[in-house]
Amino acid sequence: MRVVKSRSRAEIAALREAAYLAAWPAHKQQEALQDSVLRGDSTKLTQMVADFAEIRARFPNPEETA
Repeated sequence: MRVVKSRSRAEIAALREAAYLAAWPAHKQQEALQDSVLRGDSTKLTQMVADFAEIRARFPNPEETA
């Protein structure tokens, strides 16, 4: 018999948050948003969104893997 431990939604949320902040610290997230809104340059925002999607794929919610 094989025992598999799955992470709770709270554990996944904590892992995602840490990964988001490691990849894009808060000041870099703010900069990406400001560049997009104030300057019309969405290059950084597009990259941030792609990075966040990769993080979500790396840490899926338990019901998404079942």
